[in-house]
Amino acid sequence: MTILARSPTAVSDEGRHARDRGDPVTANPYAPGSDERRIWERGYTMPDEEASAAAPGMTGETDRAS
Repeated sequence: MTILARSPTAVSDEGRHARDRGDPVTANPYAPGSDERRIWERGYTMPDEEASAAAPGMTGETDRAS
């Protein structure tokens, strides 16, 4: 296992944002075989609902109680 230069969440978010922009999965900027590449691809392919469940408190919903 290698030490990542960026947090896994940030790398995964990059992949999700690339998908949202319509970039192809081949736009992955990380080296083949690297942890970053695997994490980026996971972010690219993970459904948004699953991503929200994987990051508690990060649902994007706002508190409307006020």
